Amino acid sequence: MTSRIGRKTLSERVGTPDDLSTLESAMRMNRKAVRLTLAAMALILAGSGVMTLFSAENPEAGQPIDNTSLKYPNVSPSHRHMRLLLDNAFEYVNPAHGILDPVSGYPAEGWNQEPENGLFLRSFTQLTAIGAWVELLANVAAGYADNPYLSKDAALSGLSRAVAALLDDQRNPTLAAKGLLVNFLGLEDGVRTGPLLETVERRQFIEAFGDDEGTAIWSAIVAKGWLREEDNGRKGSIRRGDRYGSAYFDGVLAPYSEEPLRSAIMRILDQRVVTIIFGDNANLAASLARSIGALLRPEIRDDPRAARLREQIERFIEAQGDGYSHLYDPATATFAFGWDPVADRFVGWSDGRGNWVYGQMNYFINEFRGPWTFAVLRYGLPTASIRNAGFKIKPYSYADGKDTYALAAWDGSAFQLLGLSLFMEELANPGWRANLERLVDIELDFSTTHGLPGFLSESYSGNGTEYTGLIGIADIAVTDKPLITHSPSLYTLGVAYMIAPERTERFLQEHWPRVSGLFTAHGPWEGWNTATNRIIPFQTTVHTLSLILGGINSAQENMRRYLDAHSLDGALEALYEPGNRVDFLADANRILPWTSDRSRIEFSREAGMCRFASDLAGVGGMAFVVPDGETISLSNGKLLIRYRSEQALTNVSVSFKRAEDDPLPLPAIPVEIGARFKQTQDDRIEIVLPATPALSGIEEVSLVFGSIGKETPVDIAVTGFDFIPFPAAFDAPRR
Repeated sequence: MTSRIGRKTLSERVGTPDDLSTLESAMRMNRKAVRLTLAAMALILAGSGVMTLFSAENPEAGQPIDNTSLKYPNVSPSHRHMRLLLDNAFEYVNPAHGILDPVSGYPAEGWNQEPENGLFLRSFTQLTAIGAWVELLANVAAGYADNPYLSKDAALSGLSRAVAALLDDQRNPTLAAKGLLVNFLGLEDGVRTGPLLETVERRQFIEAFGDDEGTAIWSAIVAKGWLREEDNGRKGSIRRGDRYGSAYFDGVLAPYSEEPLRSAIMRILDQRVVTIIFGDNANLAASLARSIGALLRPEIRDDPRAARLREQIERFIEAQGDGYSHLYDPATATFAFGWDPVADRFVGWSDGRGNWVYGQMNYFINEFRGPWTFAVLRYGLPTASIRNAGFKIKPYSYADGKDTYALAAWDGSAFQLLGLSLFMEELANPGWRANLERLVDIELDFSTTHGLPGFLSESYSGNGTEYTGLIGIADIAVTDKPLITHSPSLYTLGVAYMIAPERTERFLQEHWPRVSGLFTAHGPWEGWNTATNRIIPFQTTVHTLSLILGGINSAQENMRRYLDAHSLDGALEALYEPGNRVDFLADANRILPWTSDRSRIEFSREAGMCRFASDLAGVGGMAFVVPDGETISLSNGKLLIRYRSEQALTNVSVSFKRAEDDPLPLPAIPVEIGARFKQTQDDRIEIVLPATPALSGIEEVSLVFGSIGKETPVDIAVTGFDFIPFPAAFDAPRR
C-alpha cells in the first residue's frame, strides 16, 4: 500500500529551499550526496504527493512494491492507522537510503534537513541505536515484522555483521573498558572511533607548553570562541563550530599557526576519549537480550544460524558484567552515571572547591528504568540500587477537571515516563500497568486538549537545530524549568500502543491528516512545531526504531523467553512482590501531629478517624507510625485517603521514612507524593503505587501541609487511610 502526503510542495512541508533544483544543488554540495541520490529522488517524488517504495531485492530499480507483504502479527488487523504508520516507518530502513555503515552494519544517527545543507546523514551512531537495530533485525528474522526491505535471510546476515562488530569493538581499548562501550561512535571511512573530548583543563596546556605560553594559548583559544571557560577558568567546554580546526588558526590564534605547534594544540583539543555511560550500555544489553528472546521464538529457534547468533550475543552480554559491577558504589547503593577509564574516575563535575562530584543513577522514573532493572537481575547486582532510587508522584488535572495521580519524570517527557520500550513484565504487573495506563491517559488528554499530533517528548524542537529534553508536561515534571509544549513527536506512540492499543489507534485516527503529513519516502519526520505550524525535518534512528519496535509489540514476550532461559523470572517476581494491607488508622499505629514552627495544633483521634487543625506559619502534619520493630511494604498497590477539609489545600505531600536501623544509606532523592485536597465534607484520593523495593522497609508515612514562609490554615479530618495491595504480582498468562 502506498502512502500519500497531499499536494504540498517540499518547501511547504519541511521548510527547505523554494524549488527542487536548489535542494538538488545543496545535496550535491553535501559530502554524503553520492550515497543519497536515491533518497533525494524519493523525497522529490514524495513532494508531488506520490510516494514510491523500492524493491528490497533490487532497490536501484525503483519499482513499486506490494505492501500487502507487510505483516505484524501482534498488531490488530483493525488498527489501520498504526499499520500505516509502521509501513511508513519501515521505509526508514530501505537499503536505498544508505542508513547503514557497510563495514560494521551499525545504523547512522539519522537524517537532517537544513536549508543550507539539504538532506544529509549524520555519520555517527550511539549504543541505543545499535541495540534497537539488532533487535529489529532479530524480530524480522523471527517473523514479527515481515516487510519488503529486509527479508528474513537478509536480517540474519545483518545480525551477523552487527554482532561481529560489537564483539570486535568490545575488545578494542579505544572503544571499550571492562566490557562496556563508549556511547557515541564515529562511522567515517569504515573506521569506528570514540567521541571527541568535550571539556579540557587549562593545566593540560600548561603541562604541554609551559606556564607562560600555555596560559597565553588558552586565553587565545577562549578569545577565538573555541572554549567556553568553566570552573573559574580551570577548564573549558570545547565548541566546535564551522570555523573550528587546523585551517582556522587566524586572528588571535595566528601566532600559533606554525607547525608543529598548531598540531600539538589540536591534539589536546581533539583527543578521542573512552567515556562509559551506564544507561546507554544497559539499553544495549537489554536490546540484545530481547534479540536473543526473538531468536528463541519457535518459528526460528532451531535454525543453526539463529543458534550461532544467540551464542555470540550472549557472549557479548556476559562480558559486560565486570563493567556494571565497577559502576556500582556500595557506599551510596547507587550506580555511577558513567566512568572515565583513562582518568579512572566516575563521570561528574568539580564543585568549585576542589572536590569531584560524580553523577548517580538515583531517580527511577526515567528512560533507563527497564534496562537498569534488567542489568541488576542479569548480573546478580544489588537490588539496593533500585531500592535507593527515589521518584515523585504528582497530581494532574484532566481537561474535564478531574484529578488523577501519576509518576513524574524529571522533564515531564513522554519517553522518560514510558521508556523507549517496555519489557520487564510491566504490563503483566498490576502496579506498573495501572501507572503506565494512567500516563498514557494523561498524554492523550494533554495532546487532545492542545491539538498536538503526537506526545511531548525529548526531541528536536523545530527551533533551528535544537535538540532538547525540555519538552514535556509541566504537571508531571520534577524540574521547575520552563518546558516546550508545542513540539510533539511521534516516536513514543509506539510504546503507548503497547500499553493502550485501542486508545492509541483512536488518537492516530483523530490526528491522521497531520500525522500522515509527516510521511516521507524515508519514513516519518520527527514531529510538528505547532507554534509555527511547520514540520520538524529531522529523523533520529533511535526514535524511528523505537516507534517500530513498540508498534510491532513483541518486546515483552521476547524478554520473557530470555528471562525464562536464564531462570530469572522468579527474581523479577520477587522484585515486584506486593506489600501487605495496612490500615494507618488502626489502633496499633501511632499518629503524631507536628509543626516546624511550634504553631498551635488542635489534634484529636477516635476510632477510624483523626483530625488536625492549625494556622500554620510553616510546615506541619501528621506522622503515621507502625509499631516499634515493624516495617511495611507499600509496593504494588493503592494508597487510599478519605477525608473532609474546611479548606482547599494545594500544597500537600505524602512522605515515607525507613526504619532507623535500615542498612542502606539515605537516598539522595526520596520517594514523595504531591497531593491536592478539596474543600469538602467527604472525598477520596486514590494513588497507585508502582512495584518497587523503594517502597519497602517503611516505618512511617507522613501527611505534610503548608510551606516555609507562607501562612496556611489547615483543618482536616482523615476518615480513612489504607494501603491495599494488588492481588498478585503477575496477572497475565505466561507464554
